[in-house]
Amino acid sequence: MTMLPPVDTLKQVQTENEIDEYLSIFKDISQAQFVLWLMRDPEIANLKVDAMLGIDHPVGKYPQLLAWGWNQSGTEVVENKLQLEEFARWVQSPVHNLLNLPVFHHELPLGIIQVANFKDASHQSNLEKLAQLMGKYMITQQQLMDSNRWASRLQQLLEFIGTISSSLDPDQILRMLLEQVSLLLDAEASSLFLVDQNSGEAILHLSSRTDRRLVENYRIPQGKGLIQHVIASGESLVVNDVQNDRRHFNGVDVLSNFHTRSVLAVAMVANRIELGRQRGSTQGRIIGGLEILNKMNGEFTKMDIVLAEIFASQAATIRQTAQIYNQMDDLMMQLLTSLMHAVDAKDPYTKDHSKCVSDYAAAIGLEMGLPAEDINQLRLGGLLHDVGKIGIPDEILKKMDKLTREEFQEIYRHPQIGYKIVENVSFHSRDVLKAIIEHHERLDGSGYPLGLRDNEISMIGRIMAVADSFHAMISDRPYRLALSHEKAFDELSKYSGIQYDERCVQALKNAYLDGQIITHRL
Repeated sequence: MTMLPPVDTLKQVQTENEIDEYLSIFKDISQAQFVLWLMRDPEIANLKVDAMLGIDHPVGKYPQLLAWGWNQSGTEVVENKLQLEEFARWVQSPVHNLLNLPVFHHELPLGIIQVANFKDASHQSNLEKLAQLMGKYMITQQQLMDSNRWASRLQQLLEFIGTISSSLDPDQILRMLLEQVSLLLDAEASSLFLVDQNSGEAILHLSSRTDRRLVENYRIPQGKGLIQHVIASGESLVVNDVQNDRRHFNGVDVLSNFHTRSVLAVAMVANRIELGRQRGSTQGRIIGGLEILNKMNGEFTKMDIVLAEIFASQAATIRQTAQIYNQMDDLMMQLLTSLMHAVDAKDPYTKDHSKCVSDYAAAIGLEMGLPAEDINQLRLGGLLHDVGKIGIPDEILKKMDKLTREEFQEIYRHPQIGYKIVENVSFHSRDVLKAIIEHHERLDGSGYPLGLRDNEISMIGRIMAVADSFHAMISDRPYRLALSHEKAFDELSKYSGIQYDERCVQALKNAYLDGQIITHRL
């Protein structure tokens, strides 16, 4: 009698990321002749073969007769003679019996395991548990892929930030931005439109296309085209088949013999910018929009929309301020803030955490009398200190229960992940990297990931540790409510000189008492 392998074996299989290993276990438990894994394909409303074991020849398209209702019937021993004959024709092999095991993640159908010509049906409950484990594995793999894509795109964005200050020509910067948008969103081309405030026309100001001289300065009448719809509504828009959308205006296509298949359009909103310590913005006005054309692989995603909106925001700001050299650092800070909002959003308990840590760190630096360049590095370091969390699975960051030891070890990796993402970006100073890798280090050596102590920890690392810890203390967490400001300062003072630098703790207190920082609970 074939028994279910130990739990440790199943965990090892999951770690090795081998679907074939799962199929082998299904086959061994049931003593089946062959096993197939079919994934749900939403595009064709059917199933497609992803892996199979025991069949050496290729099989064709999965029969529609067998696909109907697969995700509604649950685990099923197929007894319908017509279905068994259809399955046998499809696999080109005699079939005596068939077991269907739908694979779900919560209520999301992922696919189905089919076990054919089995000899042992006594372990059906074990097979169902294995199918559940496989569903978790599939979701984990998808989350890992999503995290890797975010990390890759984030690194490219940071590299773009590192080069943005090399030019004071706003159009040159905006051309760089369009090239970056097309690259990151895997699109054929991108265009930037500006609104003629007199006529209401949308002027194609810049394009990343090779024929840009032909199309630039083309005017789209008010009320025509997808870009005018976005400019009028202020809402982002995705159309994956423009030929079937009546709002599409093909004037530019006709002029340049370009074929537009899909469009992601976002508005450019210009805010009034105030300089100095009181800088901020009021309700803005729409001055144009970005169009990203023809996704190369698949359709535009929510991630694409987030990135496009970030770039559109920066394009509007660049249009207003790029000619003013002293504001170039502000552009970079705004983009980083937008990016880190996306990172912080992975964890509902850390909304705006990066921005707050950036503000606290800068306030500590100002109180300590550090030079302006150091303050700038503190702002950058504060924004980016948790960038490595983009590589941590959402299921860990959003977990409401107590983390396991293995999950804590995964969390502890985020400073090193962040360091890897940013290490090749050209900043004016390497202090940003120190903020990322050292913000969880402690003077007594009890921190992570390097276990640094005393003078091994840089000043920016010490400041970041205090700013980060303070904001964490006054914020709610799944396992506790936020501390009051007084209790948080008491906690910092308790470990001042042991884990935290005394000067940094005192500087934060002074800045708080002087009203230089604004705290709020999350």
